[in-house]
Amino acid sequence: MENIIGRKLDGRYAIQEIIGIGGMAIVYKAYDEINDRTVAVKVLKEEYLSNDDFKRRFKNESKAIAMLSHPNIVKVYDVNLGDRIQYIVMEYVDGITLKEYIDQQHVLTWKESIHFVVQILRALQHAHEKGIVHRDIKPQNIMMLEDGTIKVGDFGIARMVNSETRTMTADVAIGSVHYISPEQASGRPTDEKSDIYSLGVMVY
Repeated sequence: MENIIGRKLDGRYAIQEIIGIGGMAIVYKAYDEINDRTVAVKVLKEEYLSNDDFKRRFKNESKAIAMLSHPNIVKVYDVNLGDRIQYIVMEYVDGITLKEYIDQQHVLTWKESIHFVVQILRALQHAHEKGIVHRDIKPQNIMMLEDGTIKVGDFGIARMVNSETRTMTADVAIGSVHYISPEQASGRPTDEKSDIYSLGVMVY
């Protein structure tokens, strides 16, 4: 089912090309024929359809971003969690990752750094107010438009914070090793501060 270029999902999403390949999913550029717009369709890889852990992460991402509505967070339009194919239809971001931009520029000016960090903080504030912790903040998961607008994406390992304790239950260490907080690395409970720590490491 992974070779879906040229196919139409749900009778409306015409798959055009691959625009990204991650550990558990492939992202396609597609055309939404009903709403007359270009979208990104993130499809869970076929080999993970029978893996409960990967299916849980994919479902977590769809639930997390479906709750969010912010100009600095990639929007989600539709979700399909069927048995034969699972996908998330998202806003198509015509830009590059922050990592790609940093690689191109080598060194960012302090004005650029502040411009980017403020937008990321606004996105995280919105997510945290909704009780969602990203848990994988890194340059590769942040898109940048030509005008400098930042879009935070890839909520694949996001978790809901316990509304009473404001913390998450302990979990195995997960996230990108260079950016995760000490508590996340050791599998201890995490909360919103874990995202702030990762952003701080990224800025450093």
